[in-house]
Amino acid sequence: MMNMLINSVPDSLKIAGTEYKIHTDFSVWIEFEKLLSDESENAHKTISDIKNLIFCDKQPPPRADEETVNKILWFYRCGKKLQKSSHTSEKEIFNYDYDDGYIFSAFLEQYHIDLEQTKLHWWKFHALMLSLSDSTEFVKIMGYRSIEINSKMTASQKAFYQKMKKQYKLPLKKEVQKQISSIEDALINGETIDNLL
Repeated sequence: MMNMLINSVPDSLKIAGTEYKIHTDFSVWIEFEKLLSDESENAHKTISDIKNLIFCDKQPPPRADEETVNKILWFYRCGKKLQKSSHTSEKEIFNYDYDDGYIFSAFLEQYHIDLEQTKLHWWKFHALMLSLSDSTEFVKIMGYRSIEINSKMTASQKAFYQKMKKQYKLPLKKEVQKQISSIEDALINGETIDNLL
């Protein structure tokens, strides 16, 4: 497993014994996520489209497509190991398209990083996203979306959180996580992924 504190963040993937340079900027990997989404009108799910987005010049050969997808997902997960999916439905609490302004503002407020003017490695962007302070509006909004309203809350707390949930409700959830989980499950079980892309 890669460790950002010890290893340099990668800028290539070793596939079938050859190193292939990849685009590492966070914007490319947000686009990758959108390629797996049914929400995008221009969503493409072929291995060819994914390879065109990810690789700089030279691409791995088609005979290595299964390994290529596996390595791409490894990079997308920031070098973390593949884990079996529990198939529990996780509630989406943010969306890169819908929350773009909140994310942009949070990075500017906390890190003084203008995401429009910055090239930032996906792994570094992801680490910074995970560490955003709960004082940023973006993290507060994610909290409203994720909080479970329960019987221990007062009537006024319930009313407040219901109002916040309604106010910051995301549009219909895209099926990104479901798509990624299906690909990962197929790879774990040694099944073909052709019908999933």
